[in-house]
Amino acid sequence: MKTGCIVVFLLILIATAVHCEEYTWYQGDVRCPPPKDDGTYSAPYKALDHSGEYPVFSAADKPGWSCSYQREDGVIVQYGDSRTPQQQWMALWGDNNDN
Repeated sequence: MKTGCIVVFLLILIATAVHCEEYTWYQGDVRCPPPKDDGTYSAPYKALDHSGEYPVFSAADKPGWSCSYQREDGVIVQYGDSRTPQQQWMALWGDNNDN
């Protein structure tokens, strides 16, 4: 009985962790603080994870947030992607559908 409860608890914990990972808002740093989730930008989107799924969700046509700067050592730091999720998807998967 205890083993069953532990297994159920672990499954719930794993499902919650996976669910939370999907909705992680933008990350940045001190010089590039991420925007607030106020509807100005689309949610972070990874077109590579959605090969056959053209994005049609709410705000898929809004630009993503991005910020970049050059560090003192010359390295360019980039956060986000300013393209809309639909533009990101088309750039990666759009030509593959014409085969």
